[in-house]
Amino acid sequence: MSGSRAWMVRAGNDNELIDQFSEQDWIAIGWSEMGNLSELNSREAVKSKYQDEHPKQSPHKVGVNGGQLHRFTNIIDQGDLILSYDKSVREYLVGTVTGPYEYKPEDVIEDYPHIRRIEWVDQIDRDEFSRPARNTLGSTLTVFSLDDIREEIEEIRSGTRRTDEPETSEEGGEDQPPFHKDVESRADELISDHIAHIDAEEMEDLTAALLEAMGYHAQTTEAGADHGIDVEAHPDSLGFEDPYIKVQVKHQESKTGSSSLRDFIGTLGADQKGLFVSTGGYTGPAKEEVKRTDRRVTLIDRDRFIELLLTHYEEIEPEYTNLIPLKQVYVPTEEP
Repeated sequence: MSGSRAWMVRAGNDNELIDQFSEQDWIAIGWSEMGNLSELNSREAVKSKYQDEHPKQSPHKVGVNGGQLHRFTNIIDQGDLILSYDKSVREYLVGTVTGPYEYKPEDVIEDYPHIRRIEWVDQIDRDEFSRPARNTLGSTLTVFSLDDIREEIEEIRSGTRRTDEPETSEEGGEDQPPFHKDVESRADELISDHIAHIDAEEMEDLTAALLEAMGYHAQTTEAGADHGIDVEAHPDSLGFEDPYIKVQVKHQESKTGSSSLRDFIGTLGADQKGLFVSTGGYTGPAKEEVKRTDRRVTLIDRDRFIELLLTHYEEIEPEYTNLIPLKQVYVPTEEP
């Protein structure tokens, strides 16, 4: 194990594969148009194949994506350590690679045919990592090396984590994503960290403040007298105009299930709208529960909340932006 390497393999474009990863003995990546990569044994061969499939992409993007495919196919080895992030609970699955690259276009997940067999052995809470390590883990790449924080991963797993925060370097060269994309990805995960560390009442206040910034008149309800409703919102200050919006806020790491959605839907009158905010996300049955109801209910998870927060941040009262302190910074981009 001491000679093995460590890697991050993200669970799909938007963490949508994390449940399948955690329940099965494999990890998978996309680029299904590439076909079977078993015979492409070098970096240049993979990049050449990628260039053939994407003739209009820039050399930089060819290098980034071709490099990731090469790592997954040829560089990751049996016994290597794999981390994959579960955004809903802010936890990293930790596993070891148990087999070579396989091409399974029909046996695993549609559009994710490239797989490696895994034995999951541990989980690590994101907060256990040092700040430099969290920055490293925030890269927007799908497949990237974690060798620089390999020692810290093992210290956390063994309970011998050092109290100092070691400096970590980052991968360089053409395999890096565009700078602004990398910054956005790391910023989103750090904002998510801030949200995770405010308490439930502060999250309710922040939700009401966000609705105010979006043009509604919103207020939190009194504890114990709300029947599960945490925030009420109206288009006008007196509450005469429709829609009357009831908001429930679940500030938790676990996913909200269908029973909570059913209870919430039961509080809605015929002309009322529902907004359910769950920082832990939602189970599949919970999402189906919303589809079945004749009431208008909108679900917001942590990612959507962050998106709305960033869009309306300048209009939120300082009392509430102090909960999630952000500073606007302009970074160079290759996009026009």
